[in-house]
Amino acid sequence: MNPECSLPKQFLYRHWVLILMSWFSLNATALNAAEPLIELKGVSAELQTNLRAGLSLTTETCDAPAWRVKRLFRRADNELDQAARALGYYQIKVEKNLQFQTDCWQANFDINPGNPVYLNEVEITILGEAQSDATFGKLLQASPVKKGSKVHHGQYEALKGDIERIAAEHGYFDGRFIRSELKIDPQANQASIVLHYQSGQRFRIGQLEINQQTYDPELLERYIKIHAGDPYDSTALSNTHRGLADSGYFQNVSVKPDFKGAKDGTIDVRVELEPVKRMAYRIGLGAATDTGPRFSLGYERRRLNRLGHRLESKIVLSQVDSSLGLEYLIPVQQPHIDQISFRTGYRHLDTDTTTSNTATIGVRAVGSRNGWSETRYLDWISEESDIGNETTKATLLVPGISWSQTKADNRMLPRKGYRLSLELKGAEEALFSDVRFFQLQAAAKWIYPLGAGRLLIRGDTGLTLTEEFNQLPASYRFFAGGDQSVRGYGYQALGPKDSDGEVVGGRYLLSGSIEYEYPIKDDWSAALFVDAGNAVDGWDEGLKRSAGMGLRWRSPVGPIRLDLAIPEDTSEDSFRIHFSMGADL
Repeated sequence: MNPECSLPKQFLYRHWVLILMSWFSLNATALNAAEPLIELKGVSAELQTNLRAGLSLTTETCDAPAWRVKRLFRRADNELDQAARALGYYQIKVEKNLQFQTDCWQANFDINPGNPVYLNEVEITILGEAQSDATFGKLLQASPVKKGSKVHHGQYEALKGDIERIAAEHGYFDGRFIRSELKIDPQANQASIVLHYQSGQRFRIGQLEINQQTYDPELLERYIKIHAGDPYDSTALSNTHRGLADSGYFQNVSVKPDFKGAKDGTIDVRVELEPVKRMAYRIGLGAATDTGPRFSLGYERRRLNRLGHRLESKIVLSQVDSSLGLEYLIPVQQPHIDQISFRTGYRHLDTDTTTSNTATIGVRAVGSRNGWSETRYLDWISEESDIGNETTKATLLVPGISWSQTKADNRMLPRKGYRLSLELKGAEEALFSDVRFFQLQAAAKWIYPLGAGRLLIRGDTGLTLTEEFNQLPASYRFFAGGDQSVRGYGYQALGPKDSDGEVVGGRYLLSGSIEYEYPIKDDWSAALFVDAGNAVDGWDEGLKRSAGMGLRWRSPVGPIRLDLAIPEDTSEDSFRIHFSMGADL
């Protein structure tokens, strides 16, 4: 966008960062109404927090009737004593004072907590089959309830609850405490704990009934983590349910232990599986500044046979980026590999800087390793590109590997989370390729809560090693600029230029962004951001910068973003409007 009427260019960019900083520093601070003052002196932070939580007086406001405030003030001695005992203080002494001022009242408590009571004897014994269960040993080792520690009623009750919880999770259904004592000697400042838990026998899985007729049993073995005769473990049942639900083969999954029918040390488990529909169609409509309006149509044949083979196809049409793909997926059961797929596709890309047509045939192995999603692939690529005034044709055999990891507290609208990815790929002339090259790409995005809003930090980098860069097709060159890169510049409009001033792509990529998003009303938020980046042939070349503001809408179909970005270099555009859709991570 290049409007005829615009603000002076120097003002637009040089003062924009100052505007952003000023906006961050402004806070609409409401005037605090008068509140009662309740002072607790002479106690530590932990004890003070517990004492304050135990005071009924803290719930009263300045306009509370005087008679009710006085009644709760008289009750404070007993409430403070009970709250102090919970943390091991049994000889607390309190001097207190209550005053009524014109606008409010205040209460002062001068507290001498005395010496805390310490545990001089701790006897915790697990009896029965659980005696050899390492999980109980780890619990007792990590518990703060130990000889010499200060009495803490909350920790004592929590330990008892944890023992009962672990017993239930591990199948000790007849377990019970046969002795449970906490004895206090306030005069000697000493206490003792005696806990004897009789677990009884550990139940085992009796009959495992799997109710489904659609898939081969060998396929289900990948996801079912329990077997007849195994010791009962609720975690194993949960993992089985999650694995079956995430497999994509079933519409409904139920894993139910028969607690009522448990007897003779066994418990039956019934697995009910309802398969997904055999065929599925997906239609998508979208839009972005980079690609314009976008239409997609997908078809999935979810059950080709009893072995779980699937077929997927998808067509995407837009003004800039259109593609057609077909993929055949085969589940496997090997270390670090969940499925192997064979795919073929065609892509047409037409930007302001390049036009390319790419045909692909490849094989992929997708799995996980140490919490990371891992993809290994081998692609045969045939691409013809018009880059600037040059036409490049290349056939490549490209092996590659990538890792990615995404974690978020909420996938739809995370307040805290991150996404990391790394990809390595290359080609060798001696192995059926026209160009020898090696390429690395890495990307990261973090989201942190900051006040009522969110701070979003993004970074992307890439490098290419080759002696024949001018023969490299467009899809293996780096460009910057656009909705997901440096806003304020056109899609793939940043990079090294040829003698005619046309962008031809670079060997290296460096791009980053800092953005603060603040909620304004319901599902709407405002954002301020600063972007920087470029595609270059040398790391000493400069970065392009931009700054702007945006509007965010958490729509039923996902986040929608509208941004106004002002570039540092306004020779092409004084500002640009960016519109995009999609998940934050």
